[in-house]
Amino acid sequence: MNKVFKILTLIVLCFIFLKCKNIKEAISIKQIEIKKPIITRLTLEDTTILNIKFPNKLIIKNNSFTNKAFVKIEYEYNNIPYDRDYGISLFKKSNKSLKSISTTGKKIIPSKKSLEYIYYTRHFVDSARSIQEQFKPYIEKMLSENKDTLHIGTVKEFKAKHAELFNKLTKNDSISIQFLDGKELGERITVPVKW
Repeated sequence: MNKVFKILTLIVLCFIFLKCKNIKEAISIKQIEIKKPIITRLTLEDTTILNIKFPNKLIIKNNSFTNKAFVKIEYEYNNIPYDRDYGISLFKKSNKSLKSISTTGKKIIPSKKSLEYIYYTRHFVDSARSIQEQFKPYIEKMLSENKDTLHIGTVKEFKAKHAELFNKLTKNDSISIQFLDGKELGERITVPVKW
């Protein structure tokens, strides 16, 4: 009987220890560069690039033995004032296409499982002539095709051609995820964006 009691006590203590894991220990966030196209947007009024959307992949893994829930994924832009921040476009892979989903709303990560998302940022591009000159070939192509958006290659290709601009746009950006603690807001995990 004494041996059974010790085993049960050990099991209960293990369960309590594992359940009380800090959310930052229970969750891991991984970012993976993907080969989706960058999207630029042109303003037809003054023929400048207004914004550029960079794609990235986000994997949120639950390392605990209990389900974890979160209610919001935010991209925090370092170079954009908060009142001009248009967030991100969030997608989930559905077969071979992307399905748009809300960045808010409760999402549950089952125990020992992961959720994968693809997101597109919305970085505003300075209208200064020196910056817009870098986009001249894209602007000309968009005007000749009468388009206001254009896919211009991958993040890797853009970084190779426009390293200084890419760093200026993305330096010190972060991803923030608001987790729940039961029905209340719990911890927020913020990690630097990795390209």
